[in-house]
Amino acid sequence: MPRRRDLDAPRVVYRTARVGLRLTAAQRRRCFGLLRSAGDVWACVMEVNAWRRQRRDAPLVSYQGLCRELAASGPGTFGDLDSTGARSVLRRYSDAWFAAAKRRRAGDSSARFPRRRRGLVPVRWYHGTFTLDGRRLRLP
Repeated sequence: MPRRRDLDAPRVVYRTARVGLRLTAAQRRRCFGLLRSAGDVWACVMEVNAWRRQRRDAPLVSYQGLCRELAASGPGTFGDLDSTGARSVLRRYSDAWFAAAKRRRAGDSSARFPRRRRGLVPVRWYHGTFTLDGRRLRLP
């Protein structure tokens, strides 16, 4: 879901890079473990909202609310995934939920809220949250 910017704000260039990695077997297992942990974050949000729906509470969908829940769960809850990686998953969930809500308000009855668990979910680390030492990538 695109973010809104003021019309008089200076123009900004966004750059995204996909990097092919040459990994050892252990590094490959760790990378897939991070993707699985991100899938666990997505599934956890789905489960929390299912519980809230059973209690007839409002769903927890705002990015700030989801981040508060993540902070309350404590460190190490989602395996090797750090809070920055988990927040990127929460941002995607929140964006998907609000995009579906916007489409429904516009009259699209086929728009669905996120309801499927995912096994592997892509994780994003933004500038300043990782380091490059020569050709070596270091994730927190």
